[in-house]
Amino acid sequence: MHDEDGRVAELGTLDTGRERSTDTDVGALRAELAQLRTALTRRPVIDMAKGAIMALTRCDEDAAFRQLSEVSQTHNVKLYDLASALLGDLRRSGTAAQDGGDQREVDRLVQRNWTRR
Repeated sequence: MHDEDGRVAELGTLDTGRERSTDTDVGALRAELAQLRTALTRRPVIDMAKGAIMALTRCDEDAAFRQLSEVSQTHNVKLYDLASALLGDLRRSGTAAQDGGDQREVDRLVQRNWTRR
């Protein structure tokens, strides 16, 4: 049997545990929200890079993504960074405006300078 002070101590302990659990849950949700926001801003860049490779090489979306992924993994570069650099190279070189394309040019653009980064 508990006296009045014992009961209050038990309830206080339970409440503190719930507060910590709630704080942890809120922190985890905030981290997940930040990751989702980042993904939403980066996905269009990756999609544009896939589209550029598709247009230049007349390949399908899966093949374009595989090419980006392979270079990303081979050179240990984030996919977003690689896609951004590829789009920048395409803009500077004017290759995106050309009709058709050459696989060697795409390979050169995709792999340019990644061994030094």
